[in-house]
Amino acid sequence: MRHHKALIVGLEKQRRNRAHSQANDSYLSSGHRYYDVSVPTLRTLAKAWLKTNGDIPDPEFLAVLDRLYRGKSYEEKVLASILLSYHRTRPNSIGPKLLDSWLDHLVGWAEIDSLCVFSSSAARRNFTDDEILADWSEWVRFIRKLSGDKNINKRRAALVFLTVPLRYSKDERVAALGFEVIEKLKSERHIMITKAVSWLLRSMVRHHQRAVAAYVRENRHSLPAIAVRETTRKITTGRK
Repeated sequence: MRHHKALIVGLEKQRRNRAHSQANDSYLSSGHRYYDVSVPTLRTLAKAWLKTNGDIPDPEFLAVLDRLYRGKSYEEKVLASILLSYHRTRPNSIGPKLLDSWLDHLVGWAEIDSLCVFSSSAARRNFTDDEILADWSEWVRFIRKLSGDKNINKRRAALVFLTVPLRYSKDERVAALGFEVIEKLKSERHIMITKAVSWLLRSMVRHHQRAVAAYVRENRHSLPAIAVRETTRKITTGRK
């Protein structure tokens, strides 16, 4: 509780009073309280807190994250993911069950992506492809469960959770799971899903280009148009 309160005080001190509203930004809008604190400032707050509390035991650290993810504001949730990306916990201390419980409290692109990407793409990645493969059956069940969830935020998470591992992994099992989830969700036309399908396909190009090219060619009429266009450009030019 004291750590959570201290972090809230930090957010309130950095609060901006700009005229624009979060609701005007489709990426940030989640319906949660908004302090209008920038991501660079959130990173500074996270580093300062960890400098003081870097020796915090894993159970206490995860309890702090849990309170932040369950908090009322957008910034609390993103700050939790930034803390997670900077502080390396013991292997297997964070698994699908805990991640699923945190996803219950996240809404919208920015909050979902912060957990799925920040926590796995920093120098101290918490969910590396090796760690996922080490607990492969559990992760497969988790991703499949997310992809079939009635909550669109969790369906997006099923796609985004795989983007970073597939950027680095040559393992055919991870690629096969990526194609499986895309195949399941490709008919949805909400932009939260169509953009995530494109993102995942482009992430796969680095190590699975031939498979991605063949998949896009064979499914170009059923895939979202944006996914076909952006993935084709990635394959052709190497650029995003």
